[in-house]
Amino acid sequence: MKILFGIVTLARGLALRESPRQFTLETTRATQVATAMRAGAAQPLDRGNAQNHVRFAVTRRHPDLETALEFALTHATTLAAAAPVLTFVLEDGPGTAELYLADAALRSVLCTPTGLATDTAYEFIGGAITASPPSGS
Repeated sequence: MKILFGIVTLARGLALRESPRQFTLETTRATQVATAMRAGAAQPLDRGNAQNHVRFAVTRRHPDLETALEFALTHATTLAAAAPVLTFVLEDGPGTAELYLADAALRSVLCTPTGLATDTAYEFIGGAITASPPSGS
């Protein structure tokens, strides 16, 4: 799978051996619990407002130690100006399909350099996951 944040490529996919690892998707919804005097049980109420939390890690190889360290020090800053759409390009199967996380906000980036490689963990929070690009992207 390839993953892009706006026009910034976060995972380059199978061909370049840079697929995401430890990929998780957690969907949460706002709920309210209504309690009443002498009721047999409380009543949970679904208030909607679904949020999708996407987490994954990517290992990148760099040509030299200096490049790896520079990437670790500057990568998070380069993501600050990215468009708020996270694109997932699914590479398995006969063709490719794209899915989109609308209104994506980068919550955290953890970049760990190890020799000529960097391990980068990302966490995004966004709205709906759709098969068509959000308007304005």
